[in-house]
Amino acid sequence: MNRKKQWIGASILLATFALALPALTPHVNAGPVTEKCVGCGITMLSPGSNGALNNQSTVGSTFLVSFALKNFTLVQPGTRNDVNITNSQGLQEGHIHVIVDGNYYEIWASPNGIPLTLNSGSHTILLRLVSDFHLPFSPDITASTTVTVANGADTIQSAAMNAQNYSLGALIVSVIALILVAYVAFKPKPKTA
Repeated sequence: MNRKKQWIGASILLATFALALPALTPHVNAGPVTEKCVGCGITMLSPGSNGALNNQSTVGSTFLVSFALKNFTLVQPGTRNDVNITNSQGLQEGHIHVIVDGNYYEIWASPNGIPLTLNSGSHTILLRLVSDFHLPFSPDITASTTVTVANGADTIQSAAMNAQNYSLGALIVSVIALILVAYVAFKPKPKTA
């Protein structure tokens, strides 16, 4: 009889767990892999070939990419905790995926310009608006520009090398001066007879 009660108790516990588990699990729709963002847009302001305010294509190795958004609010990724809420339900927000020369570079969620540091040469910069969950919009919302980085990295390298050489020289002079001062201070005085 005792064994029968244990089986009944275990069965009730298992049934309760089996029924409660789906209620505790977040529901995820297997919806579209893209989202809508009605009236959203991004415009490249500067620099580069498609810059609306500054189309100067030649830049130094470190520069700022400026952009303007239309009907869109930038938020840090992961702001939403319910994956069932999509932009098609009126949320015109997300962040920017920065892509340089076809390769993912970084996520940007600030309305301020995007600082980039690139090697010498020609580079294509693409800014893509995506939803909070990194989903692209349909149609794709992007802006791109092309820049030429002019030997900025080489200039920075030689300035750093000059500073390093100067510091090393100053250190050597300081050590020699310290040795001379110590020699004079601790030099034995001649004995007088």
